[in-house]
Amino acid sequence: MPAHPLQRVCYVEDDEDIRKIVRMSLERVGKLTVEVVGDPLVAIDAMKTFKPDLVMLDWMMPGMDGPTLYRRMREVPEVRDIPVVFITAKASEKELNELRALGAAGTISKPFSPKDMAEQLRSIWASLP
Repeated sequence: MPAHPLQRVCYVEDDEDIRKIVRMSLERVGKLTVEVVGDPLVAIDAMKTFKPDLVMLDWMMPGMDGPTLYRRMREVPEVRDIPVVFITAKASEKELNELRALGAAGTISKPFSPKDMAEQLRSIWASLP
């Protein structure tokens, strides 16, 4: 279990409407501090600046998909150890196994419940070593 409660979350998502819903859900309902990034190509720099406890990545984004961004994160010392949760509509067992093999801390399926999202993240956070 991590030494402190989950407080800071960075969410990388290309869809503006989903970004707004997640921000509202995590800030208003979950009382978390949130940084939302719309472009995966600048996400690592944003993470370095924001210093999140946890990162949420959309699976399918133009320019760079979530798994590719996750692999790039692992190459950057400042962000390599940040736990990552994938938000995905690709919820087949094959894709979920691929994410687990990459080392993802967890997954949340689309469509998701905005009122439950912060609690889902806290549950994943609490299960980390």
